[in-house]
Amino acid sequence: MGQCSSVPLRRKPPPPPPSPILPPPPQLLASIAESGEDHTDGLPEELLAAVFGLLGSGDRKRCSLVCRRWLATEAASRLRLALDARAPLLDSGALPQLLDRFPAVSKLALKCDRRAESVGDPALALVADLLGPGLRRLKLRALRAVTDDGVAALAAAAVNLRKLSVGSCSFGAKGIEAVLRSCAQLEELSIKRLRGLAGSEPIAVSGPHLQSLSLKELYNGQCFSCLITQSPNLKTLKIIRCSGDWDPVLQAVPREALLAELHLEKLQVSDRGVSALHGLEVLYLAKVPEVTDVGLAALATKSSRLRKLHVDGWKANRIGDHGLTAVARKCASLQELVLIGVNLTSASLELIAANCPTLERLALCGSDTFGDAEMSCIAAKCAALRKLCIKACPVSDAGMDKLAQGCPRLVKVKVKKCCGVTSECAERLRVSRNGALAVNFDMPGGVGELQDARSVDESGVLDNAGSDVPPEDLDDQIGAPDISSGSSGRPSRWKARMGSLLPRSLSVSMFRRRTIGMRYSAHES
Repeated sequence: MGQCSSVPLRRKPPPPPPSPILPPPPQLLASIAESGEDHTDGLPEELLAAVFGLLGSGDRKRCSLVCRRWLATEAASRLRLALDARAPLLDSGALPQLLDRFPAVSKLALKCDRRAESVGDPALALVADLLGPGLRRLKLRALRAVTDDGVAALAAAAVNLRKLSVGSCSFGAKGIEAVLRSCAQLEELSIKRLRGLAGSEPIAVSGPHLQSLSLKELYNGQCFSCLITQSPNLKTLKIIRCSGDWDPVLQAVPREALLAELHLEKLQVSDRGVSALHGLEVLYLAKVPEVTDVGLAALATKSSRLRKLHVDGWKANRIGDHGLTAVARKCASLQELVLIGVNLTSASLELIAANCPTLERLALCGSDTFGDAEMSCIAAKCAALRKLCIKACPVSDAGMDKLAQGCPRLVKVKVKKCCGVTSECAERLRVSRNGALAVNFDMPGGVGELQDARSVDESGVLDNAGSDVPPEDLDDQIGAPDISSGSSGRPSRWKARMGSLLPRSLSVSMFRRRTIGMRYSAHES
């Protein structure tokens, strides 16, 4: 009574399968071969170059082999080039020919294997002569034969350089200073494992247009403090695994600085340095045990526009409810909160949920005090939450079931290494939202257990926080074999996957050896 009759749901028919790409008939190929007519001859060079710009590196190489016109057009329109910068590249005379073939290159990468001899200053001189004014982005990797003089000569020609990335090279601070003096338009600078910094004097020049600075694994990295304190447009600063005391450098940052994003990882920095900063919007604190609730509270008081906060407490128990309570009271614009190894309770969670109405992404990993009560608090109070990640926390099905009625905007939940949560609970969560909620769940001891606590990027909460994973935009290898890095700094996720496959690989190898041995014995008999 008062109810309409049930109507069966009409499901949309599945889309038709894509039609297979059939090869052209032999008659057409024969006619083209006989006539020798180029059907692209009427296309302007600009249009043909635009078509090549939509292709990948492999397709561009294959297209360049079609005819001389395509070869010339592809070479003239190529903007990215990555070269194996071992010494034979210059000794064989290939480098001048390659640089002369691609005159429009604006993004150049010179990479060498760590165990091989690299090109030296003469190679950079050739780059300066043939590509200098047109270079916009430059990446130098493991060029141990390059000196400060070679970098200075290249910088004097590449006056329009916007982005420089240096890693595992042997020149020192004078080379970087020469770049800053010659390339006034430089906007991004990344320095990693620069070998020639021992005993270097602090550079005395800043970057007037520098917006992003990344310092990683440096000894005497404080020689670049002038870039941090005197670059008026610096917005992003990353200091990762650098030796020395960094409190004086952070304390010298002027109050009117535009610094909005700060990454500190495995660094000697304390509350004095962190509390001196103002106006941050993004903050990553990873494995900095000398930063406590006091420093975080002082920073939150001066950074009311904080949007993202990532804290890896390293199980040091130096940051907890007190610091997070200050963040909740002062940072109402918080949208993303990631806590690893931080022991928090409902006391701070309730304030965060009440005072941060725009909190959309939350990740909690390795917290010994985050249980069912805290999960119930999230389900009841975090109305704007969209993505949630819980890993290695003492929660159970009773707490996770609360999400079925709470967090109305929740679209994705990831649960890993939580012994009290069962697969039945994960299935109940999926059913509770009629399939609108994506639940990523794994049992403890499964494949997910091998992943690092920072591999939460599938949920959109963590995105390589504080790690050295730059976008690989210079991936066009020309005339060079693949270089195995040989570096010990492999991503932890790669190691985890290889570790999960190791027993199987060993068993397969043993089986193959045994089979070969049996065959050899049979052949001998």
